[in-house]
Amino acid sequence: MRYLTALIPLLFVVACSDASVAKPESQPEPEMLPARLLRCTLGHALNLDETKFQTIEEIKYEGAHRFTLFLPSVPKHEGPPPDPSADPEPVHPATRIVEDPSGLTRDIRGSFSRVVDLWPQRVELVSPLDPPFSHLIIVSDIDTAKGVANLFMTRAADAGSLDLKTVYQGGCRIEAVPSPR
Repeated sequence: MRYLTALIPLLFVVACSDASVAKPESQPEPEMLPARLLRCTLGHALNLDETKFQTIEEIKYEGAHRFTLFLPSVPKHEGPPPDPSADPEPVHPATRIVEDPSGLTRDIRGSFSRVVDLWPQRVELVSPLDPPFSHLIIVSDIDTAKGVANLFMTRAADAGSLDLKTVYQGGCRIEAVPSPR
């Protein structure tokens, strides 16, 4: 009993001191981008000329290739885009090509090795091919109000050396995808 009477004041002091200690503010949850499904129709660019600047209207296309890309819900990128020579950030494993019946991306080995999701400005995706090439996909001209975007795709050894024979470009419908609970 004597120990109990000594313990009660001690518990009271600990409880009061714990209540008076300021608890650190928890970090706010990062703003999340929605999950997005891009249903695209791509044409194969025929008359690209690397010696001159060409507008989209000047380029001739053939074909109408269905292509669907899934971009999962990820934290919104804050600050400037990462440097292309910097180590890539981890890629969300759900990022994937959903539909490609024409086989435009059949030579991709595995999943994407780099994704820079700067939605709604642009999204850049890189997937390895046989060295030194990679598959480059750029989503740009994103208009979330109209639910449309432009998709550009080609093989490249680096940002300055595109394979002009494998350029595909076209419009996409943006579909919001419900987040899993």
